[in-house]
Amino acid sequence: GPPSMSGYTVEADLRATKKGRRMPDMGVINQGYTLDVMGRHQRLQIRTWAAELEKSVHVPFTVEPDVWYRAKLRVDVNGDEGTVRGKVWKAGEPEPGEWSITFVDPIAVQKGAPGIYGDSPIDVYYDNISVKVTE
Repeated sequence: GPPSMSGYTVEADLRATKKGRRMPDMGVINQGYTLDVMGRHQRLQIRTWAAELEKSVHVPFTVEPDVWYRAKLRVDVNGDEGTVRGKVWKAGEPEPGEWSITFVDPIAVQKGAPGIYGDSPIDVYYDNISVKVTE
């Protein structure tokens, strides 16, 4: 999508592999925010830019190799402030009612393209990617 997009939710299925101690970082991008499923660090992170990690939050999350996960990222902007919510759960299981991680940005990114994210020397798999207008 174009960088002028806003008001959408992005979802994707993600699967990490493992080689030795190596596990990938993988995730989805919405409007300038990344939901990073961090395999080696066993946590979830929402951030704006990797160079400004003070603008990030993280929570513990167990990532198992060769297991499909569903990731969902939504951004709601109200004036200058943005609320960024992410969910990650095992694919095929019911979607949790609660968000896994939330980040409130006092100076929100107003617009940005959807995408997928991966940082790994080993394989990462993606499937069932969708971008939907937030209701």
